Amino acid sequence: MKQFTINRLEKIIHKIMIKKQLLLVFLLIFINKLWAQQALPLTNTQPLLINGLTIGYNIKSQEVKTVGDKGDFSRYVVNFYVTNTDNVAKMIRFREGFNDLGTVSDQLVQFNIINATGARLTSTSATLRAFPYIITIPADRDRRNDPNNQPKTKQIGYWIQAGQTIAVDEIVIVPLNQFPNVQAIFMAPTLQPVPEFPIEPRHYEEPPRQDFPDRSIRAADFRAFVEFKNKFNGTFINIERGPIVSSEILQGWYSAQWQLVPAQGPNLFAIKNKWKQTYLDIDLRNNLQLSFSNFSMNATWQLEQTPEPNVYRLRNNRTGLYLCISNNQLILSNDFNDEYTSTWYIINP
Repeated sequence: MKQFTINRLEKIIHKIMIKKQLLLVFLLIFINKLWAQQALPLTNTQPLLINGLTIGYNIKSQEVKTVGDKGDFSRYVVNFYVTNTDNVAKMIRFREGFNDLGTVSDQLVQFNIINATGARLTSTSATLRAFPYIITIPADRDRRNDPNNQPKTKQIGYWIQAGQTIAVDEIVIVPLNQFPNVQAIFMAPTLQPVPEFPIEPRHYEEPPRQDFPDRSIRAADFRAFVEFKNKFNGTFINIERGPIVSSEILQGWYSAQWQLVPAQGPNLFAIKNKWKQTYLDIDLRNNLQLSFSNFSMNATWQLEQTPEPNVYRLRNNRTGLYLCISNNQLILSNDFNDEYTSTWYIINP
């Protein structure tokens, strides 16, 4: 009887300890969310720096606008942005099993314009969201003859790449002669660095191909997937590690293969990656980025053929700048005849 009472007491104490631990976990989560969702003031000259992200806004234009019989107001076009200024990508990863008080959100930052009137369907807030982080699960090599044995994709969270800027323009109306009074709320307390080595399985590789010495100068079929090989150093445009780079690749990398999607205009294309299904794009600061939309001029490129066979330059449709290599980095430049290497073979894998 005494032993039974002791065992029962131990179970009761164990249950109490478990409840205390769970309470502590939920309390820490609640405190973390409260800290993350504090509204912090900022100006167009003083951005915030939170967890390696630079958070701010720029005023693109200003004018006086008459709003019905309410009189004159100040109207602004404001560019809200968040830039990952760390040298590593950051990810909000889905939790396995235990869920963080609900579904994981893709929101990074919410901007609130305190003195915005919202007149004429203008904005009083803006929200910037991370991109889906999608991995490719390779096919089973032991089931090569199985028609159902195909690579599969899976989203494991949301991310912002190293150096990437996510931005949006909003029209804001405030009382006359006032500047926008902006506060920012950091919405991603679980944002963590992506490991240096990929956390996902390596994407599917095609069977080895026979490589010919003159493959670079053969005319490419633009209806099939293509690779962009720099004429100067022989590197290929790819997103194997996340950011857009030009580097050496292995045969069959989907990360270095691109689909040329015709756009409106002569020799004008959107350039879609085979692996991530994202488009080669630029942000408002003319930095390269990936996007899931090919509707903007930022994400369309003109292929300018050079006098050399199958050698092209890639010219951005909005800026007129050329995709080049300088100091082993991909950049956009308007001066492709000096130190920059701006010519590319377009070849079929």
